Amino acid sequence: MCGRFINLNSNKKLKNIFDINDKNNLKNINSYNVAPSQQTIIINNDNNCELADWGFKFVDKESQKENLVINSRLETINNKLIFKDSFLKRKCIIPANGYYEWHKENNIKKPYFIHVPEKETIFFAGIWKYIDFYKSKRLVFSIITKPANYILTKIHHRMPVIFSIEESKEYLESNNNEFLDTNFVSIIEKYFEFYEISKFVNSPVNNSPECINPIK
Repeated sequence: MCGRFINLNSNKKLKNIFDINDKNNLKNINSYNVAPSQQTIIINNDNNCELADWGFKFVDKESQKENLVINSRLETINNKLIFKDSFLKRKCIIPANGYYEWHKENNIKKPYFIHVPEKETIFFAGIWKYIDFYKSKRLVFSIITKPANYILTKIHHRMPVIFSIEESKEYLESNNNEFLDTNFVSIIEKYFEFYEISKFVNSPVNNSPECINPIK
């Protein structure tokens, strides 16, 4: 799963990596604690840099309750009505420098920070769409997840699908979903590192380097 992440990448850096059409002239939105429903930068399959809300929002017709779906499983994404059309037509990548996961030990949830060395930029596989939510048109995205690899199963049984730069480009340019199948393994997965951090990160209000400080 992926419920929080950090993004410290400048738009200028992203433009240098991808042939981005920055028609919106977006400002940098860096965060040490991106949480569901918050806005962050995505790069869509038209090579546009966009500001989007994290999570597919919808109102249950029967209960009238609001629902927020922040992750979509790679194994079932082609079968879920809420995701299928976006996976076929509206792919995106989400720049990040690591993400947070909580591991339950003796009924206590401990937060961990997961990243590659030097907190280099990674890219989550995602899907996007526009939704009408309470008479407001919103651009939203969901992060695609898969079973955790041998390194991360110690923390959680799921992990986000993560790309290198070249894999990101191939994903965005692909016309079908043969590139990203249920057996996909990124070339950068073997470099993952993680360490325990304080519960300071638990509150989405907290947004500072303290979020990723290791417990001494």
